[in-house]
Amino acid sequence: MPERISRKLFEAQLKCGVLGEEDRSLYEYGYQLLIGKLLVYVLILVMGIWTGSLLQIFVFLLAFTPIRQYAGGFHLEKAGACIWASGFLVCAAGQYLRFVPVPGIGTMLLWGVSIGIIWALAPVGCSNKRLDEKETEVYRRRTRILLGLESIVTGIAFAAGYLWISKGVMLAQILLAAGLVAGRWKQTA
Repeated sequence: MPERISRKLFEAQLKCGVLGEEDRSLYEYGYQLLIGKLLVYVLILVMGIWTGSLLQIFVFLLAFTPIRQYAGGFHLEKAGACIWASGFLVCAAGQYLRFVPVPGIGTMLLWGVSIGIIWALAPVGCSNKRLDEKETEVYRRRTRILLGLESIVTGIAFAAGYLWISKGVMLAQILLAAGLVAGRWKQTA
């Protein structure tokens, strides 16, 4: 579906003279990415409202999305599979945060290990995005800055009694660390 929509969007702009034929592959790819992201967020919004965990999903995504952009990790090859897997993962995280809002000692220990994994492994590229030396350096620095900021927010939220917020950030970082390990494993397999 995203391919067909992106093709129609490009062809409409081509007819209007906004874009040239030489731009087709670039713009169709960009539109496919945009449509895929929109589908993920619409799916997450609908599921969050339906399950009553929209606020928990929002906190999780607020922590997960920025750092995932720079840290990388595991990537599925097909856009449709990625959309559904992302939607499921985020909704499952929202439900978990909704029904188990207080971080236990196990969560806190796993979070500490996850911080170390993110610090050590990020960034992890994929077959669609090989990172050169400069990109690796920049993405590593940005990941570590975000990791530090999110960890500070987690500590402040925890100290202030907003345990569900601190657990949302912890869960985002735990899942990111798992994705980094899986992504690194996929690269070596």
